[in-house]
Amino acid sequence: MEIDKVLLDASLARLHHLVPSQVELAKLVSEVVRAVTEIFDLAGAGVLLVDADRALRSIAASDATGALLERAQEEFGEGPCIESFIIDEMVEAGDIASDERWPRVTPALLAGGVRAVLGVPVRLGGGPIGTLNVADDHPRVWTDSERDAVGHFGAVLENLLLVGLVADRNDRLARQLQYALDYRVPIERAVGHLMATMRTDPITAFEKLRRTARDERRKVSDLAEEILAGRRTL
Repeated sequence: MEIDKVLLDASLARLHHLVPSQVELAKLVSEVVRAVTEIFDLAGAGVLLVDADRALRSIAASDATGALLERAQEEFGEGPCIESFIIDEMVEAGDIASDERWPRVTPALLAGGVRAVLGVPVRLGGGPIGTLNVADDHPRVWTDSERDAVGHFGAVLENLLLVGLVADRNDRLARQLQYALDYRVPIERAVGHLMATMRTDPITAFEKLRRTARDERRKVSDLAEEILAGRRTL
């Protein structure tokens, strides 16, 4: 798909001039999600954020498709967007139907009409705290220009979140952001510990941590801290 550079630049400029101190931060995140969906004529988009309870939680979705994209990956603990967060890199799928990387979540995504996905890490404080995720309802070859442009929207989102965090710590989403910054490090370190002890990859280690916490109805952050303190093994 050819990107209308004039519309893209205008959209990015408008988002850059939004002021988190004057508008609720959650609304600004929704603005980014809506804008990226419109510019690329996508089926849906959303944002996942580190969460002490579930490891990752949806904080914004453009519509029903965007919500399903987030919800299914939260539920199954795998998918391109979760992988993007874990490895801190952009992860793409041109056609979920023929992609074998995420077998558990694929049926749910396909049932919801999701075929192509692109996950982009959102970073604060030197590391990923979540992802900006976009989806289409048909197979799609993500071009270099599209990947670059979605990355720009991710950068705008990072800036809004950072400014919003400083501007209003009483805002609900600002509090969630602070939690994300607080809990990201122990979760990352626990994943690293599990990688070493289980001799496995970061994605498998992350899912082991998340699923164990869920099965035991515990916070992922609490379990991570116990593992790091040597009080628990998996």
